[in-house]
Amino acid sequence: MAEITEAKEYDNGGAEAIKGFNFQKANLILLAINNFEKKDFKIYIEAEDDIVVNYNNYRAFIQVKKQVHTFNTITKPGKKKVVDSEGNKGFNFSPSILEKNLKSGTKEDTFKIFVKDIGTTDKKQLNIKKPGSICSELYELSEEAKETIKATLPHELENKIENFYFFISPIHDDLNEAEKYLIGCLNGIDVSVDNNRGRAIIAELSLTIDQKAQEVIYDEVHKEIKSMDKDYFSKVLVTCKSLNEFDNILKSLSYNAVFKKKIRKARLKIELNNTSLKEDMKQALEEIDEAEDLDLEVASNEEIINYLVEKFKSTNSEKVTLISVAIESLSELGDEI
Repeated sequence: MAEITEAKEYDNGGAEAIKGFNFQKANLILLAINNFEKKDFKIYIEAEDDIVVNYNNYRAFIQVKKQVHTFNTITKPGKKKVVDSEGNKGFNFSPSILEKNLKSGTKEDTFKIFVKDIGTTDKKQLNIKKPGSICSELYELSEEAKETIKATLPHELENKIENFYFFISPIHDDLNEAEKYLIGCLNGIDVSVDNNRGRAIIAELSLTIDQKAQEVIYDEVHKEIKSMDKDYFSKVLVTCKSLNEFDNILKSLSYNAVFKKKIRKARLKIELNNTSLKEDMKQALEEIDEAEDLDLEVASNEEIINYLVEKFKSTNSEKVTLISVAIESLSELGDEI
C-alpha cells in the first residue's frame, strides 16, 4: 500500500449527501466485491475523493458521477451565482470534476472517473484497456485527447493525466436494479444469496457506507474511521450471520430508540479502537462458569450484556461502547460455536 505522509486536504462534502447517491454507493460495493481479496485491500469513503482504493502498492482516487460525461463536462469549472453583503452579484468558481480528481496523490497513483456513459464523439478518442487493476474494462485517453485535456488543467496536474481513466459503470442508477446486479455479482464469487441473504449483505454494506461517509475527519489518524478493509469485507461477504445477529440482539434489548441508535453508531468504531476489548469479552464468555451466577443456558441477552458491561467497566470505556462491543462479541461467538 502506498505510504501517505504529506498533509492532505480532506473533502467531507459528501458526508451528508451520500445517502441519496445510490449510484455511488452501488459502485463502491461493486469495487469491494470484485477486489476485496487483494493483499491489504482497503477502501476509503469520502476522504480525499469520493472513493480511494488501496491495495499492495496501488492507490486509486475515484470520482463517481451518475451522468453521461464528455471532455467538456469533466474539465469545466463549477460556477455558482453569489450576492455579497452589499447586494453586488458575482460568481464563485470551483475546480472541475477532473481537477478535483487529480488534485490528490502523486503522479504514481491512478485516477478514475466512473460515469454512466461517455459522449459518443469523445468516446472515439478513447482506447479500451482491459482488464484494469480494479475494474474489468477501462477507457484511456488517446494522445490527442491527452493534449486537449492538458490545456484545461493547472500545470502541476498535467503529468497525472498519464494515469487517468474513465470507467463506464454497469450499475443501473435505479437502486432496485442496482441491488439485483450486485446480488448477481455476489453469487458469481460463490457468496450465498439464498433466503434474502444477498439483500442482507447489500443492506449491511450500504449502512456502513452511510455511517462512514458521515464521519468528518481532520488528519491521517481519524482518516482510518472512513475505511473498509479486507478483513471487514471478508467477514461480511463470507459470514453475514453475525452481522444480522448484532441487530437481532439489539432489538431484543430494552433500551429506547435513541440509545439503540447510539449503540449502532458505536459499532462502527469497534474495528478501529476496540478489537482487543472485543476479543477479551469473547474470551470472558467462553470462560463463564456457574460460580459467577450467570447460567448461559437460561440467561437472556440483556443479562449477558449487563454481565459483560459490569465486568469490563474498569476499562473506562463509555457505557454505549461497552454495550456495543458486548453485543458484537456475543453475535460473533454465536457464529463461531
